[in-house]
Formats: sequence, structure tokens, C-alpha cells
Amino acid sequence: MRILPVTSERAVSLRRVTEDIADVLRDQGHTVLEPMFYPDAAKFQQLRFQATYIVMTFDTVWATPFFYLGYRAKANGKRYVFYTTVEGKIQRSPHEDWVLRELEFTAASNYVAGKLMEAGARVRGVVYHGVDTEEAYISSGWGPKIREALGFSKDDFLVGYVAGAYSRKGHDVFAEVIKLVVKHDPAVKFVILTQPQAQQFYAGCPNTLVQTSFGEKDRKWMYGFYGALDLYAHPALAEGFGLPVLEALATGRPVVHADYDPLSEITTKETSFRVPVTGVEYAQDAMHLATGILYEHHLYDPQEFADAIIQAKEEVQRRRDELYRLCIQRAREFSKHKVYNAIARMLER
Repeated sequence: MRILPVTSERAVSLRRVTEDIADVLRDQGHTVLEPMFYPDAAKFQQLRFQATYIVMTFDTVWATPFFYLGYRAKANGKRYVFYTTVEGKIQRSPHEDWVLRELEFTAASNYVAGKLMEAGARVRGVVYHGVDTEEAYISSGWGPKIREALGFSKDDFLVGYVAGAYSRKGHDVFAEVIKLVVKHDPAVKFVILTQPQAQQFYAGCPNTLVQTSFGEKDRKWMYGFYGALDLYAHPALAEGFGLPVLEALATGRPVVHADYDPLSEITTKETSFRVPVTGVEYAQDAMHLATGILYEHHLYDPQEFADAIIQAKEEVQRRRDELYRLCIQRAREFSKHKVYNAIARMLER
């Protein structure tokens, strides 16, 4: 079967998910065309394919052209999967009623499925994002060299974070966390992989290196980056899935995160150090253009997040090998060949 992938070039995580699904489909004998990164309806009509999968955030402002491609596929009698995520409440208006009436959606987490159903969308199923566990294992071996290249020694206890510059990623809060951790334990070091817009939040943070090459590194380097860490921290306030959390687990790194779904759907209590959520607020993203999403910010106490990192350091140093094994074991539950088989089955029906 000839299958057309469609996604946005704007989001690194969406592109990676699209690539991984394509790999699984090719392994099953399907012909996967070059991805369409722009929702070009005219080109979509001209291409020869029997099925399409569209990977896009459920955003009633930005995703409307992608919704239309799903509708065109359905109207032309072609199989489609609209694989989507959302990080909060979907803002509806009468202009989007056709989307909810005409299309079905596959959610990237149970959290996303709940938000879609709240908005009145039909959910075909839940398919978690996947990870190439073998590639993660092999490429994480480059960790020591990347650690050295970043300027950290083998004796440093290194904590990392990977995220874009959006305000929902919690960079301002994490800067507070870092100061609290280093005040308690100056031996802890931090490396942040983000976009240039977020660099301002870490000005004055001790023991902190900010790398502004987010989205520019290939997958192997990224797994090596996780392999360079002793601990992964994910202080994001809102997520629809949280792919870096899964990638960190796949390299054997336990995760510190606020205790909310979908992050708590990915990790287990044995592979994570969870920080209590103290409240929820809804807002547009201050670092982003207007969207059709009210982002669900899960608030937490920076001191409690700092305490969790300090506790995690003690646990990692005491039972590193055990935690490594548990994290790898958990990540295998999300092997891309295991989870994306569900996408293949949907396209074959």
C-alpha cells in the first residue's frame, strides 16, 4: 500500500514521530512516500496513495488546513489516521463543528483522549508515542564523549533538560529550581538544550550550561546527550505526551517530573521522582503566537522539585545499575515497532 505521511515542519517531536511511524510501515512492506510538511490541498489531491497518516497537534487555529486534508482523504475514499496531541483545553467555535462531525482522531495519550472527548471529538483509539530502544541503547554509548565535549567531568553529577522555548515548558520555574539545588549541593551541574529565546531565564544560574541548538541535532546525538546525563529533569508545566521523557528512559536515565498525566502515564514510580502538583491554571503561551489551545499549566513548588532532584541524586548514586535496568525495561513497553503497529492496523482496515 502507498502511504502518504503529513506533518508540520515546525515541531521537532512531530517530525520524529512521523519518521518512526514510516520506519515501521516500511518494515511491514508498505511504500511510504516523502512526507508532506505543508498542508497543500492541491498537491494532496494529485498524489497517488491509498492511505495517509497526519501527525499534528489538535489546534483549532493552526491545524485547520491539516483537518481539511483528513476530510479530503475521507471524501476520496482513502484510509486515514489523524494522530494528534494537545496540551490543554481545546477552544471551540462554530467554525470547527465540521471537524468534529467529519473526522475521527487517534490520541497520543489517555490525557489527550480525555481532552478530545471534552471538546466533542470522536476518539478512534489511544496510541502512545514510540521510541527506537535499540538505537537509543547503542547511541547512548556516545554519552561520555558528549559529556566531555560539553565541558563536564566524569565526577560531575549532571542533570539535563530538553525543551523548546515555550512558556509552558517552565524554564522560568526551572531556573528557580536550579538555584535551590546548587545552594544545597554545589556538586550538581545542569545542561539545558533549548532555543535561544529561553536562554534569558537561566542568566545568573550557577553550574548551568545552556545549549541553544534545540531541534538541530540528529537522533543519535540526542540519545548520546541523554547518555551523558546522570539524571533527566522535565519541569514542563504542560504536555500532550512528553517525548524527551521517554527518550531519557530508553537510555536508562530516571526522570524527575511533576506528577500529572501524561508524564505519569509514561514513567512508573520505580523510574521517576514525582513532584506533587499544587494547582492548575489555563493560559495561552506567552512565548508563542495565538493558538486554539488553553494550555493546562500544572503548578508545583520549586523547592519540592529541587528536593526531588537532591533525593534522586542520592538514589542514582546508591543504585544506578538497578535504576538503569528499570528505565530500559519501561521504555521497551513503548518500542516503536510495538506501539506503531496499531497505526499500521488502522491504515490497513
